[in-house]
Amino acid sequence: MSVRRETPGGQPALEGALAERGLVCRVEGRAGLAVLIADAATVAALGDIELRRAALALAREHGFSHVAIELRSDAPVPGG
Repeated sequence: MSVRRETPGGQPALEGALAERGLVCRVEGRAGLAVLIADAATVAALGDIELRRAALALAREHGFSHVAIELRSDAPVPGG
């Protein structure tokens, strides 16, 4: 049994809510954790503290307690 409260739409609804705010990404749910899988531009946009706070608030509204941003290993490393 999941301890996460269920919200109608779940992951797809969170993906839509994030997209409305310009954060186009795929969401994978892992218990109470929402993992955001995004392109480099979206990951860069999430460098803004207010945008991260908004993403966390949306995730909480959709039943998640935490958010993680997946960093892709095939992305170029700055200075590397």
